Amino acid sequence: MSNTESLHRRSKVLVIGLDGTTFDLLDAMMAEGVLPFLSQAIQNGVSGRLTSAYPPVTAAAFASFLTGMNPGKHGIYEFLYRQRGDWQQTPVNSTMLRAKTIWAWMSEAGLRVGVLSVPLTYPPQPINGFSLADFLTPKGARDLSYPPELITEIEARFGPYPLYHSKVYTPSGVEELLAECHAILQYRAETALYLMQSQDWDVLMIYLEGTDRVQHELWHILDENHPRYDPTEASRYRPGILEFYRETDAQVRRFVEAAGPGTDVILMSDHGFGPIYRFVNINIWLWKQGFLVLKSDALTRLKAMLFHLGLTPALGYRIAMRFGFANLRLSRGMSKRLGLLRSVGRVFLSLNNVDWARTSAYSQGNYGQIYVNVRGREPFGAVSPGGEYEEVVDQLVAGLRELRDPATDEPIVERIFRRQDLYQGPVAEQSPDVMFLLEDTYKPLGTLEFSSHRLVEDAFGNSGDHRMEGILVMNGVPMRKGIVLQDAKLIDLAPTLLYLAGVPVPHDMDGRVLTAAIEPAYLEAHPPQYGSAGAQQVHQELDYTPEERAELIERLRNLGYVS
Repeated sequence: MSNTESLHRRSKVLVIGLDGTTFDLLDAMMAEGVLPFLSQAIQNGVSGRLTSAYPPVTAAAFASFLTGMNPGKHGIYEFLYRQRGDWQQTPVNSTMLRAKTIWAWMSEAGLRVGVLSVPLTYPPQPINGFSLADFLTPKGARDLSYPPELITEIEARFGPYPLYHSKVYTPSGVEELLAECHAILQYRAETALYLMQSQDWDVLMIYLEGTDRVQHELWHILDENHPRYDPTEASRYRPGILEFYRETDAQVRRFVEAAGPGTDVILMSDHGFGPIYRFVNINIWLWKQGFLVLKSDALTRLKAMLFHLGLTPALGYRIAMRFGFANLRLSRGMSKRLGLLRSVGRVFLSLNNVDWARTSAYSQGNYGQIYVNVRGREPFGAVSPGGEYEEVVDQLVAGLRELRDPATDEPIVERIFRRQDLYQGPVAEQSPDVMFLLEDTYKPLGTLEFSSHRLVEDAFGNSGDHRMEGILVMNGVPMRKGIVLQDAKLIDLAPTLLYLAGVPVPHDMDGRVLTAAIEPAYLEAHPPQYGSAGAQQVHQELDYTPEERAELIERLRNLGYVS
């Protein structure tokens, strides 16, 4: 047998991604009988919490899932890709991955692969099989599938392919939001079932994103402890939310039944979810601590004075809501959700007002990631690599340990990471330098550089956000029954899926085969096999047009993921 052939072909493998799902929510739904198939799958197989990549945003998480590697090897840290020495950032896509995906390894082994709407699959790469693009596709693009003619076939049968969710929470718009989620779920399901039946496949992944959108927008309706919980609203809309989860569970059952008996089934989420009570503005802290310094010109001084008086994007949001612009939401991205204030947006402080020659650190990213202003890496770096850099990092870590909520005097930072704690590899230098996780109901407000003059304030907009622990459920002949996995990580799924498909695992994957999930007799008969390295796989990077780049960034704003 050649090293590109399957080692132990035995069954199909079906992977179903349920974006953002968490046992913190699903356990209660299973107890109510809302998710009968998921309950059955857990009883008959292996389950456990699945630790995401940091930060737990879809781009970094799915890049880690697809490659089995940490971002220091695959190169995706956020939704926007940072070029060394350049402020310009570009929305991420499949060509920016610096490591081979599991679909590439499987294709080379001769397996037929199907990939449906999985993030970081645009533009579609040639595989031995078929794929449909994800929500990071530019608006108007027609290279939505591999092979290219597949999208024409799909749209002729099912109508225009829905790439994006657009509805957001308003007090009167919950039913409209849920209707969109139902419609996209139905389209995804019918498309998947059609392809399962009309195409040959050995490994198939189906990605469903509606759970993520519902939890971002409507968490407060499901959570009685949330500060924004309204019993009347919950009584009216909670049944409809549960119905969406019931339908999702039913569609998952349809996928599994269509795959046929003997198929290995993996249910997973790229990250977990939880409530948001309070926002933390990290650049305000960096400013107050002297890490970040503003310019001294007249315009910046005026902006700073107005900022201290409370003229901030957060105030603009609240004004918009007071005057009935309820659709201009946090989840729509600040520049769009404050559309009526675009004309005065120039008065807000931004990184354009920073004196970089005197600034040692700044924050940028969904989870308050902190970058040291390193000379040679940043466009206007002021901190020398080596001892000066390490001194700044030490000061940042020490300061974060002391960070407290001014209203309660309680510490709000749960864990702190230096770059080397999370990232290793040839592109690790491009990572943030200091990262952290806050206590459970706090969220770093990373979608604007200076959103509020308060360090900590009550959350507005989305009522739920990502957490580090997603879900994992595994069913199939090789899997043990009724076992709860401990310490499973998202990066473990790539080597585990390759193992189940009978493909050698690249030796430089950071993840491990989840052998604790496998029956000992099967594992003894089929021990994991290891093959060549998969890092530093470089594609010809997709060159977006200025219009495509602007549209993608605007869509990410619409989801609340970039400033």
